[in-house]
Amino acid sequence: MELFALFLVGFTTAITPGPDILFVLRNTLALGAKEGILSFLGIFSGWIIYLGLIYFGFAHFLRGALIEGILSLVGGIYLSYIAYALYKKPKNKIDFNQKTQKSKTLYFKGLLVNLSNPKAILFFMLIITPFIQKDLELSLIVLLVSLSLAFLSIIFLAINLRKFITNTLFNKIDKACIVIFLIFALLLFSESYRSFSSLIVA
Repeated sequence: MELFALFLVGFTTAITPGPDILFVLRNTLALGAKEGILSFLGIFSGWIIYLGLIYFGFAHFLRGALIEGILSLVGGIYLSYIAYALYKKPKNKIDFNQKTQKSKTLYFKGLLVNLSNPKAILFFMLIITPFIQKDLELSLIVLLVSLSLAFLSIIFLAINLRKFITNTLFNKIDKACIVIFLIFALLLFSESYRSFSSLIVA
């Protein structure tokens, strides 16, 4: 029952709008299934890194004020860059009937999007902590499966929605992505400021 609850929390959290899910959704809609999967694999690799840190007991290294401040600042800059790139690019002229396009950088972009939010590891720790004394390995697997199924569900949905998407609608999707990326960037900048302020006060 507890593992089922963990699965539901992971799945529900994963499909909540955020940089990771929007990155995968947008690339699947624009480029197709293969590119969506490639984007997802980048995100997935970020999860492996975070969960690996928790499993091997290294998570505390990312909890210091200085490290959190630096990582939050870098993450905010990177998400701001993505928002700026979307804002500056020309209006979409995508052939949504095209099966796929090559983009070898999507994996690494997905990885950076995921790692750009150092607070993610705190999220994982809060969810996993109640299960550490019981079965950490199984809990990590259940959480990873729940997150993966959520993203794969979004990819499947996006693939089937591609035929209904127009460039006009996709331009609006881009604008929504710009706003959400900027919101998350501002939150990270705020976290960075708080972290650095706590060092100055101390």
